[in-house]
Amino acid sequence: MRRCLLLTLLSVVLLLAGCDRGFSDVGKAEIEVVSPDVREATTESEITLEVKVTSVREVTKVSIGQIELVKTGALDTWRAVVPIVPGLNRLVVESIVDDGPISSDTVDVLRINWSFESKTTQRPIRFTTGGHSATLLDDGALLLIGGATQPGSGGTFDGWILEPGAVQFSPVRSQTIAPRVGHTASLLPDGRVLLVGGGTLGDVGSVQDLVDIVEVYDPVDQSFTQIPVVGEPIRRMYHSTIVRNLEGQTFLVLLGGRGDTQYVPQSVLDIREDMRTFQLAQDTLYALSPAVGPFIEPVAGHTMTPLDGGNPFFANRFLIEGIKFDSELSGTALTMDFASPVGIDVQESIAMMTPRLRHASVLVDDGIVVHFGGRGENISDVYNDGEIWIDQARKHFRLPTDLTDRMTAAFGHSATIMADRSIALIGGFDEEGTSLSTVEFVSLSFY
Repeated sequence: MRRCLLLTLLSVVLLLAGCDRGFSDVGKAEIEVVSPDVREATTESEITLEVKVTSVREVTKVSIGQIELVKTGALDTWRAVVPIVPGLNRLVVESIVDDGPISSDTVDVLRINWSFESKTTQRPIRFTTGGHSATLLDDGALLLIGGATQPGSGGTFDGWILEPGAVQFSPVRSQTIAPRVGHTASLLPDGRVLLVGGGTLGDVGSVQDLVDIVEVYDPVDQSFTQIPVVGEPIRRMYHSTIVRNLEGQTFLVLLGGRGDTQYVPQSVLDIREDMRTFQLAQDTLYALSPAVGPFIEPVAGHTMTPLDGGNPFFANRFLIEGIKFDSELSGTALTMDFASPVGIDVQESIAMMTPRLRHASVLVDDGIVVHFGGRGENISDVYNDGEIWIDQARKHFRLPTDLTDRMTAAFGHSATIMADRSIALIGGFDEEGTSLSTVEFVSLSFY
């Protein structure tokens, strides 16, 4: 008899342990947004928010602060008109279940203002290009360097500049030492521009097609000068580059790209998954870490954008977004904190809703990064849309459809914050692989 009682008690304990939810959660409501699609940023000052609230018990009240939602004719749905202020709105939706717990969830809504202007018909650039670089100089001029006329074709030696107040780009007085496509051009603290990496072709077939010459552009006399590299040469393209100023010293950080992943005993062309640091001193780059450094992720055609507002030379946190070249292609995102107490802290983040590479990204405000265009796994999947990363909410929002309908689908283009805070979107390639001469300006406001 005692043995039977023990077996019965044991059976009850095992049954309880197998339950998916604790008894204290019975009746807790679950909240789901029905409309509008809050994944897309809105320009409206108010929205009609409709949510579905489900529970095993009767839901008696749903509210957002002082606003009470009204139950609609549809099953379990509640609706209210909610005012939306510019920027990120974190709406706390509370539901009260009859004789049960109060449930709450946060619905994030992003409100922005935008304007768009296309200059393409005015022909500010008299050529087509993609895979180029665009750098805003200290005097407000915009410098374009290199690029190609087709995604896989040869890079150019050309440099073009749009002076403040000018309506057309004009050629700089000299050409680059090496032809480049898929390179980076980084503004230095002294106002010059550092050209690193790239290929002589958009689609390189061997390490020999990579450009390992490093050049400096001087805006004073519009000249290009080669500078030496101490350590293994830089052999990568479609990488990302940042410049950091630490106690008056200048450092260059390169991440990912397609390049030489082995060097010795022989070169191997593949996707790099490393970060490499150099110090720039007396017009020489000194390698501070090995050619194949700490493993990050195999990425190329990605972007690495500061998350800290203010002077970019002093930024510590960066957002890396793109597509990971692993056993299968997939969207990836990382945050990198150079000021972490544990050293350089790399953390997984939330990938974009639409995985893309060779897009263009800019920091528009502290913790707000905007991604434009790009392409998917297939070269014919070229996007005209964009996504906004809001660091506070740790999520992306799509740019409003009314805006993206006006934008040109492109990859390998450039996005540059101008002196007036507008974003210049220039060139790139379309879904046919044709290079573009587009010049479009987008302005975004979150206040």
